[in-house]
Amino acid sequence: MWKPVDLPFQKSQPQPRLPTTDEIRACTNVLWETMASKVVTFNDNIVVKYGGCINTWEGQALIYLERHVPEVPAPRLYAMYYEGKQLFLVMQRIPGVQLDTIWPTLTPSEKDGIIAKLQLIFSAMRKAECPWPNFFGGLDGGGVHHYLFYSQHGDQKFLGPFTGEPAFVAGLVGNYRALVERNNHPDYKARFYEKYLARVLQGHRPTLTHGDVQQKNIMIVEDTSCSNEQGERSFDVVLVDWENAGWFPDFWEFFCASHPFIFEWDEDWSWRVQDFVEVWPAEMAIMQLIDRELGW
Repeated sequence: MWKPVDLPFQKSQPQPRLPTTDEIRACTNVLWETMASKVVTFNDNIVVKYGGCINTWEGQALIYLERHVPEVPAPRLYAMYYEGKQLFLVMQRIPGVQLDTIWPTLTPSEKDGIIAKLQLIFSAMRKAECPWPNFFGGLDGGGVHHYLFYSQHGDQKFLGPFTGEPAFVAGLVGNYRALVERNNHPDYKARFYEKYLARVLQGHRPTLTHGDVQQKNIMIVEDTSCSNEQGERSFDVVLVDWENAGWFPDFWEFFCASHPFIFEWDEDWSWRVQDFVEVWPAEMAIMQLIDRELGW
C-alpha cells in the first residue's frame, strides 16, 4: 500500500552527490524563476526546484511513480526538504529537449515513433490501480491540485480529496457557486450546473493523470544507437512537471491536454493527442464551459 513519505526525504539508493542548500542558492544556471520560486540546473545530473511556491505533492508524485508505476518515465526524486519556509526538490535532470522545440522539424515517421512511446506511457497510467478505494485527489492523498478546485471560499487551499465521482462533481459545482456568491452574481447558472452537470460527468473511474500534457512537458532524448535505413531518428520520451498529477476521472487528462490548443487546431499536435490520450468529447465540452467561468 502506498503511503506518502515523511519530510525530510532522501533517496537511499546510490545517486549522484547532492548539492548543499548553499550551493543550490548560489547556482546561476537558472531555467525558470518567479518572485517566490526558482528552478536551477546544478550539473548534468541534477536539477532543483525550490522556493515558497513549490509543492510537496509534486515530490510525492515522483516517488509514487518510481515505486509503483516504474514503467512511466519520469524524473527521479533524490531529496525533498524544507529550509525555513522554502521547499527544495532535488531531482534527476533529464537530458534532451522539450518536444515543442523540435516537433515541427520531425518527419512523419519520427512523429509516429514518439506517439507510439506516448501510447505505451499513457496506457500504463490508465492501468495503474488507485491505492485508495474510489478516491479522487492528489497522489499525496490530499486535495485536488487543479485551479478549478482552488477554494473560492477564501481559505486558500485546494478542495478535496473526494470519495466517489458524484462528490468530485459536487465539489466542482460547489466551488463555482462559492465564486458566484462571493461576487454577488445571480445564481441561475450555478443552479443549472447543480441540476445537469452530474448527468454528463458520471461513470468515470479514478485514473492516474499527469494533468498538464503539453509539448513543453515532454522531454525528447535522441537514441543515437537506433535509426532506420532512411536515417530517421528514434527518441526516448520522458514526462516532466508532475505538480498537477493525481487520481482524476478518466476524462480529465484530455480536458487538460486540450486546454492549450482550443484555438490551435491548425497544428497537427492537436490531432495527434487523441492517439495516446482517451477522448471524451461531451465531457470536454462541458468542462470548457466550467473553465471559462471558474478558471484563472
